[in-house]
Amino acid sequence: MTDRPSWQARRTAEALAHFFAHLDDIRDELRRGASGDDGPVDQLLAAVRDDGDVDDAVRLLHEHLQADGDPRGLYGRTRGTGAQLAGLGGTDRPMQLYLCPHRRCTRHHWPDTTPDGPPTCDLDGTPLLLKRV
Repeated sequence: MTDRPSWQARRTAEALAHFFAHLDDIRDELRRGASGDDGPVDQLLAAVRDDGDVDDAVRLLHEHLQADGDPRGLYGRTRGTGAQLAGLGGTDRPMQLYLCPHRRCTRHHWPDTTPDGPPTCDLDGTPLLLKRV
């Protein structure tokens, strides 16, 4: 994921965050779609898990969603502005967030919303990392 422009890395990370946040909905949408094929979901999960070509797997799922009638696909559902995470900025005190342990997506959780300890990665159950932002 390092041999590409930063805008592409950011777009892929934001698409992955949306993907993991809406995994079940995306899978259901594809199963109900014209093709009835949710294989691209499994291909993307495998690419992330096995350190494969995530960019290509995200692109293929995006195109598959569009071909199945979802004009926005994955990329059309991300912020894509390069701005800070929502809710951050304008404060002088350091903030902490739980972030992706694999540095693959932009999903995050606030510590005060997870009183039972760190949330885990939806892919492999690895605890998210508490980072200062």
